Amino acid sequence: MRTTLGTANAGDDVRAAIHRLGPKFERDYIAHTTLAHWADIVGDMIARRVRAVAVRDGKLFLYAPDATWKNEMRMSAPEIIQRVNNYAGGRLVKEIAFARTMRPVSMDAEEDGDAETPFAYARALIRTGLSDAEIAAGAQLAESVSDEKLAVKIRRAYQTTRKAKRLKEQRGFLPCPTCGRMVDGVCHDCRRSEERRVRREVRAILQREPWAKLADVVQRVPSCDALLLGSERADLVRRIAGETDYTAQDSENARLLTMLHRGLPPEEVTPKKIQSTFWELRNELITTREFWEEMKKRKGSKKKL
Repeated sequence: MRTTLGTANAGDDVRAAIHRLGPKFERDYIAHTTLAHWADIVGDMIARRVRAVAVRDGKLFLYAPDATWKNEMRMSAPEIIQRVNNYAGGRLVKEIAFARTMRPVSMDAEEDGDAETPFAYARALIRTGLSDAEIAAGAQLAESVSDEKLAVKIRRAYQTTRKAKRLKEQRGFLPCPTCGRMVDGVCHDCRRSEERRVRREVRAILQREPWAKLADVVQRVPSCDALLLGSERADLVRRIAGETDYTAQDSENARLLTMLHRGLPPEEVTPKKIQSTFWELRNELITTREFWEEMKKRKGSKKKL
């Protein structure tokens, strides 16, 4: 039986119910679910900077805070579209577009009505039994402390830790191969740690070779992808632009920004390309009141023509 788009993780009854409500409802449901899980699709770091606003007519509308992030999203569009469609389970979007305003769209997954409350977890923990050997080990650990109150706390802490481990084992949790923590699926702490390591390596490459393409970076950092490279490039561009005056178009920073923003090697950087790059990044660069007044005059003279 064909799986209803965007409902691969739902039960058969849910999929059938959604399908029976008609194609429009089904499509709206898929779009809503995809937007709600934007952070799962692109990662927390990008989701904090770029919002997924809406899906309409095969377009994914994004809100990017500035020209730098818009540029990176355009460059990463094929991978974004593929990830979104993979998550949805079908061809939900064909292209990306940019929204002028940001509607309040939650980046967190929708709350699960069946999610366990802290009280329910505590009750399940109390009901979890320990073996005689585990109880004896806790008592032996407590006996090594002369302070009676402290000994009670140590025994309880040991028993709670063992019960929590036992409860997770009963629920199918497995030890993370890296840190040993009992986890349900992926260990998010280790994943974040690994991502930070990869980002440091990618950032170091871009600082040495600002023109580096994805294929060049992947040869040295195999786990890098287009979105991660794009986000690191965007952050570097914003940082350097924030330290550079708009009029300093003959500076080393000007060449560096042009190589980063456009992915150009040093020999292809020209004054015209620097000028074009600075205009695109004008809102990120250091400017003066006189600069904006001059821009207004130029705009007014163009309208008269």
